[in-house]
Amino acid sequence: MTENTLVTTDRKPVGWYEEVIPVRGCRLSLENIKDVYRDLHAINRKFGEQVISTLQREPDLTDEEWEERKAFLLDDAFCLTITVNGLRDQQLYGETAALFDDPNLPKPIKSIYFTNANSFKRNASGNEPRNRISVFLDFGKPEVFDPNPLVSAATPNEGNVTVNAEDITFFNAVQKAVEKKVTTHKTWYGAIHRNFAYDIGMWLIALPVSLYFSAFYMDQIIPTGGKFEVFRWPLFIYFVGLSLILYRALTAYAKWAFPVNVLDENKDRALKHRLALGGFASWLFYMFASTVYGIIVG
Repeated sequence: MTENTLVTTDRKPVGWYEEVIPVRGCRLSLENIKDVYRDLHAINRKFGEQVISTLQREPDLTDEEWEERKAFLLDDAFCLTITVNGLRDQQLYGETAALFDDPNLPKPIKSIYFTNANSFKRNASGNEPRNRISVFLDFGKPEVFDPNPLVSAATPNEGNVTVNAEDITFFNAVQKAVEKKVTTHKTWYGAIHRNFAYDIGMWLIALPVSLYFSAFYMDQIIPTGGKFEVFRWPLFIYFVGLSLILYRALTAYAKWAFPVNVLDENKDRALKHRLALGGFASWLFYMFASTVYGIIVG
């Protein structure tokens, strides 16, 4: 029995179904990930049973040997291989859900990847399976103060589930499993990582607040009619520019403190940073409200 058993030599033109499902703004636990792994493993195993049932028995094998060979192929060629990467480049590899309970799991976990392609290819001379799944869960964080000039772009995160299938039943089953076990576990703050979130925050919040406070403190520092009146508008422009730089820094800080995807077992220590951001936002709102109240009342 050679590794060419699963290779299809004469393949007619076929259509296929393909989708890349982004995994963004999700809060997951290893138990959640284990559940979706089991579901996808069951879907892939059912696909394997269909493939193996069509194989032609080699004449030099007895009935018992052929049954053993089919059982081996089902277990070895139709499993999902798992790679867990740690934040410090540690790696742990496995082929069963038991990996997620392994005491040697890297801590903290940077990413988790599983696919049905690797196990199939080692039994099929490097050929890809007709129905393919790959899951990449990215728990990385951006830099605390990200120098990336593309501030309007979504926060980089490569988390996704890719399914490429000739069988619509396989395709739909994977979609449903991912929607039920992964993409429904959303964080409440996911909007800050989307495209143009920075621009919306700047035009609707940061710039109006900046203009208001800059005008208010310009009058406090350099009153109209004073001897330094000529510096009023340069000071105003300086305050506005400084405020927008602060807004950009706070935005990057918030994206670090509230990452795109969260794994509960990583025990993220950014809580104090989130509290600090919340305290600053509360103080800023209080200052704005009290200033407006003072102007209205007199």
